[in-house]
Amino acid sequence: MSQGRVIVIGAGVIGLTSAVRLLEANYDVTIVARDLPGDLTIEYASPWAGAHFRPLPVTNAAEALEQNLIRETYAEFEKLASSDPSSSVRIVPGIEYFDSPSKSYTDLKEEAGFCTWPEFRVLAQDELPGKGAGPIKWGATYRSWVLNSPVYLSWLQRQVELRGGRVIRHTLSAIPEAVFIASEQLKESQLEFVAVVNASGIGFGDPASFPSRGQFLLISNPCDATVSYQTADGEAFVIIPRPLSGGTLIGGTKEVNSWNPTPSEESTAGILENVAKMYPKLLTAPSNDPNGEPALHLLYPTVGRRPMRKGGLRLEKEISSIVLPQSGGFKSKTKELKIVHCYGAGGSGYKLSWGAARRVVELVGEP
Repeated sequence: MSQGRVIVIGAGVIGLTSAVRLLEANYDVTIVARDLPGDLTIEYASPWAGAHFRPLPVTNAAEALEQNLIRETYAEFEKLASSDPSSSVRIVPGIEYFDSPSKSYTDLKEEAGFCTWPEFRVLAQDELPGKGAGPIKWGATYRSWVLNSPVYLSWLQRQVELRGGRVIRHTLSAIPEAVFIASEQLKESQLEFVAVVNASGIGFGDPASFPSRGQFLLISNPCDATVSYQTADGEAFVIIPRPLSGGTLIGGTKEVNSWNPTPSEESTAGILENVAKMYPKLLTAPSNDPNGEPALHLLYPTVGRRPMRKGGLRLEKEISSIVLPQSGGFKSKTKELKIVHCYGAGGSGYKLSWGAARRVVELVGEP
């Protein structure tokens, strides 16, 4: 027997993952979303994401909470990597390089969380690019996961539909509108819905939300590890293989409050140059000329807007109300509406998705 009807707003990685977990908990689920897997619009951040795992130090309570969600998600991705290759999730080595790491990275106390991930090991100087004589002075390796984000999103939607969930494409102006859209489609009373999950990315008019433009490059060069590098001046570069013949994603930029929708040629050149220096083993000869000069082979640049939020992920329950249609054309009635907010994950959506989805189910079930 169903525990009740729930609407999920948004079909990004958090919305889809939450829908799967709600269906597994025996809720009747309808997704209402502007963008769906297969769409490639700049506001739909999930398909553009460089989805991979890299550990981060824990320095405060908010980071500790997020770390718990990330650990739950890590365990789920390990299961998927071994049980369902069609999900595109794969386990690969992860590598971190720093020119000048902060103490939170090098002071490897277990409570900081950074050094407790599977197969974590600090690299010896002769394992670093330039063997420690170049700009890179510190590195570590660990077991990581990667996935092909467009493939994975389609896989998630398939899991929703196989479990009986429905998907409605609609651009919403406000959260309560989702109830009326779902009600009309399902021919059900608005009173039937027990909760709405707001996994809309940036929320609805939340002043704490803001975009962060990210430019990455998709290259055809294969790679057998995911690599992260932070320079002394704070620039960061990543290499993320995309399984199932998805190429390799490299980049990228973090441009807060930038609304530029087009790729920058200057950024493209800088990413290619820095990644080639950081990880020269990535360079290969052209596929049509085995004796040609090794290089990075650009397929195309990508630009997406990460849904950032001051204070980080909003993961909480709110009791609101909606105005129901007037009875007999006269007096309006209202209905209490439970809203579970789960948005503003920024660049961490994939990393904490399964942990956040479990918490969404708990909040939906609370009185």
